[in-house]
Amino acid sequence: MPAPDPAFRVLFVCTGNTCRSPLAALALLAELGEDAARVDVRSAGTAAHPGQAASEGSRRVAAEDGFDLSGHRSRSVTASMARDADLVFVMTPTHRSALEALGVAGDQIHVMSEWPGTGQPDLPVFDPFGASFEAYEECWRRLRVHAKRIAPEVRQALRERRPS
Repeated sequence: MPAPDPAFRVLFVCTGNTCRSPLAALALLAELGEDAARVDVRSAGTAAHPGQAASEGSRRVAAEDGFDLSGHRSRSVTASMARDADLVFVMTPTHRSALEALGVAGDQIHVMSEWPGTGQPDLPVFDPFGASFEAYEECWRRLRVHAKRIAPEVRQALRERRPS
């Protein structure tokens, strides 16, 4: 018997899909706890080279918190992938522009640090690729902060979609 469709779909998008977006997906799944099973959380990149492993820094910061990114392989974002998601989170306005250029509706795309509401724009999610391990740690910390703000909104959407 095929698995039922998830109740909600979230897509995280960064540049290469080896650092920020796979970490963001992990962070949201961790915050959702038991509700994670009802949410399809994916990641992709606007300039990803398909099939690459998560960066060493990303694997390391995830592992320090008990998460395993060893199976992650990068993929390029497509218009259909983004359109199929209920929420699309990007790391920067440049990522938003790239998705809009693919024909994805602007109101479906959110800069992670700026949602919900006004979010926390003073905590942008910078790209740690090629930087120090401390940069990866700070990026992971920021992603966890943003995931804590986003998770209640996703849970609310799940409640609104609960089958009767």
